[in-house]
Amino acid sequence: MSATPAVECRGLVHIYRAADLEVVTLQGLDMTVGTGELVAVVGASGSGKTTLMNVLAAVQRPSAGQATVGGRDLGALDERARDRYRREVVGYVWQEASLNLVPQLSAEENVQLPLLASHRPWADRRARAAELLRAFGLSHARRRRPAALSGGEQQLLALATALANWPRVLLADEPTAELNGDSAAHVLQHLRDQRRREGTTVLMVTHDRAAGRYVDRVLRIRDGRTSTEARAETGELVILDRTGRLQLPRHLIDEAGLGDLVRVRREESRLVVEPALEERPEDG
Repeated sequence: MSATPAVECRGLVHIYRAADLEVVTLQGLDMTVGTGELVAVVGASGSGKTTLMNVLAAVQRPSAGQATVGGRDLGALDERARDRYRREVVGYVWQEASLNLVPQLSAEENVQLPLLASHRPWADRRARAAELLRAFGLSHARRRRPAALSGGEQQLLALATALANWPRVLLADEPTAELNGDSAAHVLQHLRDQRRREGTTVLMVTHDRAAGRYVDRVLRIRDGRTSTEARAETGELVILDRTGRLQLPRHLIDEAGLGDLVRVRREESRLVVEPALEERPEDG
């Protein structure tokens, strides 16, 4: 794994209109994913996960801030450059594997399709499809159409198709949501194996608690900003963003009895956050 960022977001803001309202889904989000990292993003519904993935996939433009993927500043890309970016830099796996696949084509033909769009020679397309189907344990199903595959096999085929053009970054939206426990574990293991084989950076949104055993880091998003980070060797850490903001976990806020105002003081080598004592004017 390289220390060079594959994905970097700085003060990322996204606002969309719903009827007469403006809804802010990303509120100054900061995030860095190193080249070759395997990272899971978690958070409650409405926290901004899907919007983040859409911005990184160049489907939506950020309203403010900066998002850089594979050295491309996404806010600066015109439509032609965005199409090329989606073809050459990122692969995207939808939650429903069927959205990645053409039902009339065989597994082998589905994997070759992105290569055909990139004008790869026939021999290269055939070799790459065979390589990926073998790596994902689907060689036996190369002539089958998606409807003849199990749910787990369809998800693996969707991953292979998204990886056909050797993307630097794979974005996966809930890749195990439709699968049972064994199939989900199988998919997560293959994602980890893919990172080892080709050094692909993988960023996935998930609600699967088991994903933490397969990834390098788990980033939690709350209210449109990254709030905590968890690693196997360090446990959960609270993120201090570039403006000095902390998003404390709700259970700690409740346990400490913190309100809208808090007192922060230095105590030797640490900072202490405690409830602010409300000052009331003397009775006159």
